[in-house]
Amino acid sequence: MKNYVVWPDTHCAKTARRYPKTMKTFRRIISITALALLLCAAAFAQSISEVASVGSKNSTAKAFSGPIIDLSKGTSSSDLVSASFNKDGSLEVTYEGTSSIEIMLTGTLDGTLIVKSDNADYTLVLDNVTIQAGTLPAIQLKSTTTATLYAPKKSYNLISDSSDNTKKGAITSSGNIIFDGDEDSLIEIDVCKKHGIKADGGVTVNGGYLYIHGDENAEGNMISADLFFVMNGGTIDILAEGNVHATESKGIKVNGVEGTGAGLGYVEINGGETYITSVGKAITAGWKQSEDATTETTDDDPIPNVYINDGFIYITTTGTPYEISDDESLSPEGIEAKNILQINGGTIYLYTTDDSLNAGNSVIINGGLIYSTATENDSIDSNGTIEINGGTVITMSTSREQAFDCDNDSKFTYTNGYFIGAGNGNNMPDSSSTTGYSIGYGERTFYAGDQIAILDSDKNVVIGFVVPYEVESLTSIVFGSPDFQEGETYTLAIGAFEYQPEDGFVGYGQTFRTREEIASFTMTQHAVSEGYIGMNIGGNGNFGGMNGQMRQDNFGGQRQQDWNRQDRGFNPNSMFSSFLAQAADVELPEGITLPEDLSSEDAIQLMLYLMGNKIDTAELEALIQGSIDNGEFETFPGGMPNGMTPPDGQFNPGGMGGTPPQGGPGGFGN
Repeated sequence: MKNYVVWPDTHCAKTARRYPKTMKTFRRIISITALALLLCAAAFAQSISEVASVGSKNSTAKAFSGPIIDLSKGTSSSDLVSASFNKDGSLEVTYEGTSSIEIMLTGTLDGTLIVKSDNADYTLVLDNVTIQAGTLPAIQLKSTTTATLYAPKKSYNLISDSSDNTKKGAITSSGNIIFDGDEDSLIEIDVCKKHGIKADGGVTVNGGYLYIHGDENAEGNMISADLFFVMNGGTIDILAEGNVHATESKGIKVNGVEGTGAGLGYVEINGGETYITSVGKAITAGWKQSEDATTETTDDDPIPNVYINDGFIYITTTGTPYEISDDESLSPEGIEAKNILQINGGTIYLYTTDDSLNAGNSVIINGGLIYSTATENDSIDSNGTIEINGGTVITMSTSREQAFDCDNDSKFTYTNGYFIGAGNGNNMPDSSSTTGYSIGYGERTFYAGDQIAILDSDKNVVIGFVVPYEVESLTSIVFGSPDFQEGETYTLAIGAFEYQPEDGFVGYGQTFRTREEIASFTMTQHAVSEGYIGMNIGGNGNFGGMNGQMRQDNFGGQRQQDWNRQDRGFNPNSMFSSFLAQAADVELPEGITLPEDLSSEDAIQLMLYLMGNKIDTAELEALIQGSIDNGEFETFPGGMPNGMTPPDGQFNPGGMGGTPPQGGPGGFGN
């Protein structure tokens, strides 16, 4: 992705700011160009006047014919626009005309810029501007007309509030606000107190490079818009580090306001590049009827949808989810829509602690590439329905949660496109109401580095993927492919792909060397599966799919034993009683009772369940290692299976969970 360099902190930021290397190069260009202009001015004055010099503060102004405001002096070059400092020391700029106008800003302002244009839309051209505010926002756009902030080519503009800001944001707007710019231009907004951009209307990004950094003490969102957020082009780069308890910073939030017009309250991404790292949610259309409605009618309600039509999106959330009360909680989801989340295209990477994608009513995927990993919750979660009609989806949950979680009676429909959902539970498409074909498997554990393929009867790869190394283990995988055919038989296998796949996904036709065939499936209906696909022990679903009764085979799809693995330096049967003594205080899920007589295999399964879901594995490995050193556990007679014996006194890495197979790099997100 992007390569960042560290630049000095601002007056409120205690953490390093990040900039693309292109901006570092740009700074060098400023110095070099300024020197060149100085040396050549006498001989080439005429030609230089036509060059857009990035080293002179008036470079863009030379070719600009509209009003120019000097922020340092508080003066205007035209009678069309007035400029003066008020009694509070803020610079007020007023335009009373009725036709749209461009106004250039130059220089530096320690204080607040207030702009009023009640009768016409206007554009502020930022020509290497620096504004650092005190107790008020850096920029207050006080009219309900539309304001555009435009950065000319190779201009660098810094806008910052302070920790003493008593208002809602570093930039506040009573109407809609548009950000735009030429290539190699930058508008940077440093946020110290609350929101970065607070708009009573909507926010649109059309071009340029917009960088918003929220200090760790900021208690708001980097973009907070009441009506809408639209991304059409350019680059937006958000670093939302605010971690004040119960007010952790989000990236982009559209609040939604009743009575503001039908269809508002949405997020729409049509192009450009969006990078967000946030403690809280990255993107949310956040109006929720049960929490935010204030009128009895629903006719004036916002529609909190998210539409992604194109563009590149890279999201990371860092907060740890918690919920103490409605007003004291944190859910660091990637992209959330309180109503409908619809993805029609684009390339989306999500690495989140909470849900990667979440919708109140429906997740609809019609196209694009989506790669998502959630570490603390479900990866794709809909409180209603899930539809996949096209595109490519690779989604994983690395916790005990689900890759696909569909709450509406498992109403998951699939018609076209490719998908792989891997976690410790899943929903599958509903065979009775879907037209595409899918396969699910939940009878063993897969580990980081495993290369997994679905093969047709001629041993051709139909679909496959590599388990990434950030994933410790997976017990449930579902596959969907338009290449699955009715009546055909397919084989699930582990082995090695000839070429390492980009983003871990493999489509039809790649060469695959099979190490082990695991299961076979015949497409007798639209969705076929083997084993327990749904939520496993410790999750929100039924225990092993047996209505709360302990399964006597493999404990609801939990780890099956492969005794050919090279990490079995002791006999689990001989240590079972000692292990249970260490785990005697572990509480089983409600309604679960153990059979009176456990067979040897059942004992092993229970032990692994307790270890994998309730016991700290590092502490357990230390316990086992000590017991081996003390001779408390027997090794297999004659050594390990296949004659493999670990070195004396050593417990192989990976413990009882197993050493990840060395199948090659996962290649995700690189």
